[in-house]
Amino acid sequence: MKTTKHYLLIFTIVTSLISCKKFVEIGPPQNLSIAKSVFQNNETANSAMINIYIRMMEDQGGNPYRVSVYTGLSGDELKNYSNQIGYRQLYNNVLEPISAITNSYYSLAYNCIYQANAIIEGCQESSTLSSVVKNTLTGEALFIRAYWHFYLVNLYGDIPLVLTTDYTKNSTLQRSNKSLIYEQIVSDLKAAQNLLSDNYVGPDVVTTSLERIRPNKAAVTALMSRVYLFKQDYMAGEKAADAVLAKKDMYDIVPLNQVFLKNSKEAIWQMMKPNPNNQNINTYEGRGYILTTKPTGDFNNSTTIGSGLMSAFETGDLRKQTWIGKFTDITVTPNVDYYFPYKYKVKNGSDLSEYSMIMRVGEQYLIRAECRLKNGNRAGAVDDLDVIRKRAGLTPISILNPNISNEELMNAILKERQVELFTEQGHRWLDLKRSGKIDQVMIGYSIIKGSTWHTAQQLWPFPQTEILNNPNLKQNPGY
Repeated sequence: MKTTKHYLLIFTIVTSLISCKKFVEIGPPQNLSIAKSVFQNNETANSAMINIYIRMMEDQGGNPYRVSVYTGLSGDELKNYSNQIGYRQLYNNVLEPISAITNSYYSLAYNCIYQANAIIEGCQESSTLSSVVKNTLTGEALFIRAYWHFYLVNLYGDIPLVLTTDYTKNSTLQRSNKSLIYEQIVSDLKAAQNLLSDNYVGPDVVTTSLERIRPNKAAVTALMSRVYLFKQDYMAGEKAADAVLAKKDMYDIVPLNQVFLKNSKEAIWQMMKPNPNNQNINTYEGRGYILTTKPTGDFNNSTTIGSGLMSAFETGDLRKQTWIGKFTDITVTPNVDYYFPYKYKVKNGSDLSEYSMIMRVGEQYLIRAECRLKNGNRAGAVDDLDVIRKRAGLTPISILNPNISNEELMNAILKERQVELFTEQGHRWLDLKRSGKIDQVMIGYSIIKGSTWHTAQQLWPFPQTEILNNPNLKQNPGY
């Protein structure tokens, strides 16, 4: 509790400071001399890093919630009830580059990348920071840069690779090939692994903490396992997942109703809302998804579980019982039930009991299961898959289908990812694309949405302002 209060105090101070002047800005930075002076002492340098986490958690409804809603509406996880044009475009997969609701996500991503680059450069040039602080902040910044490039390349396709704060250079960058982006992501993560420790650091970066809200070596390794999976480097992916899952004293499966609690043993990296008392909420996911009335046309409380996800659960799956809530509208006859994501239980409340989950153990088991299957270890893949199924109260595959074929097992893994990781960090939308199943699924599901699907819609458009400002940046096909 003491550590949490310490973090909240620091977050509040930093938030009040950046409300007057951002540490860095999109566009030519007007405060370059201030940015350089930030890295003259440990405290202000650390504040620059905390600023990134604040932006990621607070910017326009919070990134963890936003990526969940945006990808959930784009795919087959969520049903839209909002009257806002941005949500309707997203749900019908007809985004307009000039006004797409996803444009703000693109801007946030590159703003965070720019800030990460400023920290990397500032730490490299500083002669006054302690070695511990310099290494930790550089490692965290490299991790954040890799995290955002991963999401950008998977949501937008080939993207500009931004590795400097040089605005003149950045403003004319062309799109880099996906393979080059992944090469840089891996390079950043390897460097971060060497700089970060196994422990989670406290607010001062020097002491250790029980709070899992700043990335450590395990968080880096967990993201690396995901990256290798997407790169189809299955040997490296299995090895990375192995390294995380081997630390059972630190990370392990927990009961379904404990997964999303703050600092749960399942958590590898979470994000904490800096000012819970400000809006009386724990997480934006809880505030946005939990229905206490029928769905409205607002940014929050405007979605329900889509039929594609609802029908994916097997009979007896405890996740459907524990992680999906129901609001019944009794003002109409017959009554109408609305089902919503209920992984987070707190809609309103300033007493922090939940943090937004970014990476967790359940995903690592499913990553390793897929990698093991691709590496020829079918028995090992079944073992990992059954860890997740047993927790959900389902019959293990080893009993249900002991002679399962490789193709059936691969489909079972993808199905398990769908019902285990739903509305978390865009997993379902990205899985549909990397598995090559997106056209098959979305052609059918677009009928339910009342829209028409074209394969080009699996990539979001670049903001039109970016196209106009950078003559070297070309729009995605179909927009």
